[in-house]
Amino acid sequence: MAEDVKRETSLMASDAALVAVDGKALTAESVKMMEYVHSRAQTLSSFEICERTRAAAAELEKVLASANEADIRRKPFPGKWHMADVVDHISQTQIRAAEELRHLLAGRRPPGPPVYEALKSGASEWAPWATLVGGLHDANVEMIAILETAARDEERSSGAKVSDVPTVLALMVATTKLPNDELVAQLWFAELEWKEYALLQRLHLLDHRTQMKKLMAACATRPYETRF
Repeated sequence: MAEDVKRETSLMASDAALVAVDGKALTAESVKMMEYVHSRAQTLSSFEICERTRAAAAELEKVLASANEADIRRKPFPGKWHMADVVDHISQTQIRAAEELRHLLAGRRPPGPPVYEALKSGASEWAPWATLVGGLHDANVEMIAILETAARDEERSSGAKVSDVPTVLALMVATTKLPNDELVAQLWFAELEWKEYALLQRLHLLDHRTQMKKLMAACATRPYETRF
């Protein structure tokens, strides 16, 4: 217990020193995200993290299954991503994150570079929808398989703690509201242990599930909007 308190105090101190990539202090929304991944990593078991991530992936894939393929490259919000962009982005990020988790669970710090924001490939502009969705599903399967292994290992070890836990340099992104009510993304780097990193991937899935719902709703109410 004393070790947990000492470690939590250390994490809180390191959070206080974090600044965004533009040199500004973290906003309340960004601080809340850091507190979430730290606190949940301390209280949730590996099995619980695995199941919550599995549920988030299933929710996202359920939303994708109801998408109208005629809309996947329409842009109801000018200058923003279309649905194919979002799906490709999640796939590319998820498979990279799975590989980084594999390193962390093997006791190694993942090699750089970190997984940057807005990561996607050119396939979002030409690949068939079924191919993009299939790629996302495969990436989710890989992530869940790694978390299932972590859950089994934790059960066999009876929750024994490891003193020297590797971390990964993660680029964090939180949406924050400016005084004029404009929504902007704040970016900052943080060192995360594997449970924290896994919880971050769950948040990523849920955020883009919400984004997909908004895109689908906008396309449905703006049938003549340009697709470019």
